[in-house]
Amino acid sequence: TIKTYEYKIYNRQFPDLTKRLYTYFYYYPLDVQKMRQGAGYLIGEHDFKSFSTYKPEVENTVRTIYELDIHRSEDNVITIRIRGNGFLYNMVRIIAGTLIKVGAGEFAPQEMQTILDACDRSVAGPTAPAHGLTMIGLEYE
Repeated sequence: TIKTYEYKIYNRQFPDLTKRLYTYFYYYPLDVQKMRQGAGYLIGEHDFKSFSTYKPEVENTVRTIYELDIHRSEDNVITIRIRGNGFLYNMVRIIAGTLIKVGAGEFAPQEMQTILDACDRSVAGPTAPAHGLTMIGLEYE
């Protein structure tokens, strides 16, 4: 089963109440180009243990990400679109939270590789709030 998720970040100085239910409002400027560079390290098959909330019943934390695209619309909504063969608990939200740190300049894009290699949840960014996340696709093989 291939799943596709989108995480939406409303990125400007003032919130828009019409967007509050399906976007995460983030006040500080985000560099989408740096976020794309960081996202590039996550494409392919990797152990995503650093990007998962620990669940003892999950033994295998290796997953494959086929696509990870990031774009900013004209109304300042940054969409992180991620397509993969399965996701760990909170994985998409932790990836989004970590990419926000990259976009804000708190992490360098290449630190994504270090975070992956660490297999340690404590080195990744925060779990982004749930209201920005939407599952948009489910493909059965």
